[in-house]
Amino acid sequence: MYNISQSDSGKAWEYGLARAFADQLSKATPLAVNWPRTRSQDAYDLLPTQEKKRINKAARESVDFLYAHDERLEHTDYVIMQSDQEGRYGDVRDVLVCTAKGNVGISAKHRHKALKHSRLSRTIDFGQEWYGVPCSKEYWYNVHSVFTDLRRLHLKQMRWSNLGLSRSEKWDRYYVPVLEAFISETVQYAIPDRLVRYLLGRHDFYKVMKENGSILLQSFNIQGTLKWGKKVRLPNRIIRFEMKPGSKTTAIMYLDEGWQLSFRIHSASSKVEPSLKFDVQLIGAPSSLSSHEIPYENG
Repeated sequence: MYNISQSDSGKAWEYGLARAFADQLSKATPLAVNWPRTRSQDAYDLLPTQEKKRINKAARESVDFLYAHDERLEHTDYVIMQSDQEGRYGDVRDVLVCTAKGNVGISAKHRHKALKHSRLSRTIDFGQEWYGVPCSKEYWYNVHSVFTDLRRLHLKQMRWSNLGLSRSEKWDRYYVPVLEAFISETVQYAIPDRLVRYLLGRHDFYKVMKENGSILLQSFNIQGTLKWGKKVRLPNRIIRFEMKPGSKTTAIMYLDEGWQLSFRIHSASSKVEPSLKFDVQLIGAPSSLSSHEIPYENG
């Protein structure tokens, strides 16, 4: 057995995909592979031989499919692995295949479907950042006491375990007020298409998700720049946004055009931080979102 974190597994998968693109495309044309030795390659190199074989097999299957369905890949100049920093600026693509007819972007996911991990705090104006409308005075008033308290505890270098709170008490004191304020603010002021565009990323991309024994490819062809996959329409309105039944940490947003999002709020650390973090999942998508599943031998 070997121990590797979910994060490092994802990094190894990113590297496996990038290398598969380089290997496949260099058969047709000399290829400059522009990536430094990064955490992704380090994570891949540490895997046992059998796990590397699984990743290589899944990556080849994915690349073969995209190569057959997006003719731009026949004119590749080089492959780039993007840094995580790009995600902070709205670019969720992990791998860029740069061609004479435009870049083909890939978002690599390993056993998870999360979109973004945005934070809320006493200074982060999520409304301005997400959809271009500054947060209201009411929102800032509703979250002020929570984030002021979190900052005070953070400066004292407190850990959650030091607070003597049960899990439910922690949720009631910190999570629920912020989540309720977030729900109220977005229902009143969010511009739905901008909100979803922010969560998806500002560029069209192919998402390639590796599971045990299968790969799911999806075409997030919002602007119509991708060669495989129908163009997908963004939402125009929020139908409802409410707490998930039986949960104090998760809210579900239902939008038109078939979009459905899950927002789970959490602390993301055993130490008390002055902010809270979202795990945003796409749990419902338009019927026009093109998907293709490829089984592969996982042995």
